[in-house]
Amino acid sequence: MTDVVVVANTEKIPKEEVRELEEALAAAGFAKVKTIGVQHGSDAKAAAAKAVKHGVDTVVVCGGDGTVRAAAGALVGTRSALAVVPRGTANLFASGLGLPNAIDDVVGLIARRERRTIDTATCNGDTFCVMAGVGFDVRMLDGAEDGKERMGTLAYVASGVRAARRRALFAATVKVDGEEFFQGKASCVLVGNAGRLKAGIEAFPGASPTDGVVHVAIVTATGLRQWGGILAAAVVRQPEWSRNALVSEGTAITVEFAKKRHFELDGGVKTRAKRLEFKVRPRSLHVVAPAETA
Repeated sequence: MTDVVVVANTEKIPKEEVRELEEALAAAGFAKVKTIGVQHGSDAKAAAAKAVKHGVDTVVVCGGDGTVRAAAGALVGTRSALAVVPRGTANLFASGLGLPNAIDDVVGLIARRERRTIDTATCNGDTFCVMAGVGFDVRMLDGAEDGKERMGTLAYVASGVRAARRRALFAATVKVDGEEFFQGKASCVLVGNAGRLKAGIEAFPGASPTDGVVHVAIVTATGLRQWGGILAAAVVRQPEWSRNALVSEGTAITVEFAKKRHFELDGGVKTRAKRLEFKVRPRSLHVVAPAETA
């Protein structure tokens, strides 16, 4: 039986780093290591599913959040653990769990069997691990697509400024555990399985990927000033202080729109939908990660 399968997105990680990872795993005592290269993040689901079928203990995913999300979809509810070598632009999953970037550090966690079992969530049946959203975040992600490989995180910052300048509101109805929570105009609806983003920003303070619920924020901010207030509140970990944000949590969240809208899952923009159904799957994914800190 293969001990470890490496699923490497060849668009995100160079061959030299893949060889370095293979050598580090061998040096750590893993005699049976198989590498599967994928050209698109979505292909990682089939690769991870094949590893699960063969009883692999650990699947090491090399790539960005899209690759990680796809692989997680195959690992949910199994005994196989997900390890991550983060090589995307945002790396929200790795940032949220405090995962290391260096290959030696990742291999060290695998060798020591340091693991956490976390919640995942679904949106219309599709797995996501960190965040989903409609509105502002979709415009920001879509606007950064062309420049993110060249500019990195700055592409998201520039796109976010452009998106904030637009005063785009849309009609939405949000239900939490079957009870209506919001009906009106919003500029963004964000649903989170985890609370922490990059740069110390807490979208949902106190939220944890092991708390057994999904969190929702409805934002009504328009313009740079109001969005600046939302960001400042998130930095000090108190978004509920903003009069332009409503926050709740539950095991199931439904969001309906007047017309079909694009949405995003873990930073990847998806096709249009008029209704989004979110559900939590408690303690459904084993992750190679350091112990949770307070």
